[in-house]
Amino acid sequence: MHAYWEIAPYTWAEAEKTFGPGARSGRAVLRFFAAGDESKVAFDVDVSLDARNWYVRLGRPGGGWYAKLGLLLPDGRFVLLAVSNAVQMPNGQISDMLDEKWAILKSEWERLFELSGAGRLGAGSLDMARMLAQRWEMFKAVSSWSGVLLGGGSSWSRPLERPGKKFWLVADAEVIIYGATEPDAKLTFQGQPVKLNPDGTFSFRFALPNGEQKFPIHAVHKDGDLSESIEISVSRKTKNGGKS
Repeated sequence: MHAYWEIAPYTWAEAEKTFGPGARSGRAVLRFFAAGDESKVAFDVDVSLDARNWYVRLGRPGGGWYAKLGLLLPDGRFVLLAVSNAVQMPNGQISDMLDEKWAILKSEWERLFELSGAGRLGAGSLDMARMLAQRWEMFKAVSSWSGVLLGGGSSWSRPLERPGKKFWLVADAEVIIYGATEPDAKLTFQGQPVKLNPDGTFSFRFALPNGEQKFPIHAVHKDGDLSESIEISVSRKTKNGGKS
């Protein structure tokens, strides 16, 4: 998870009013809870408030989480500075949900086939039209999407504020893997069997964390005597430009 925060001056004033002038001397922590259950603390992570963001490794996939940013005083009291939104972490496995917007219609193939001029290419042109149709559907789906994806990050309840102004920015990324094979082939993705669509197509959509991710895809003919493999590697590096 990626957490980031901004602490307004009035928050410090409230903390010192409640806990006394020694409130700032506490140990800064991110205190994590399972989403919907505040009965017990899941774990604390020591942070530096001046960093204004922190990466947290959970060590296990899945589950809903939220966090409280605060200072842990020597006497055990917790000085609350901010509370995060709740996030749902990826399960670390292939989703069993199929997205209907990836369905490709024969009429769309034929339209793109004509527009691309692929009809002049002879044998194999239908395969090219199909590939173009799939890419066109992906482009439409991505370009028409609007909203904010938090993925494995956390956005905080107190954004940057100045008198009369409020300003914030959040961004994330996903990776989409799609393809097709013979409808009766046996397909595995990252070593796990995958149920193909009736026309042999498949697609997966994942949150994309920082670092390198590998996506091996293996298809075997129904008779078991032929096979093909493709491995796609994707690398992400996120850089925060800071505020001004």
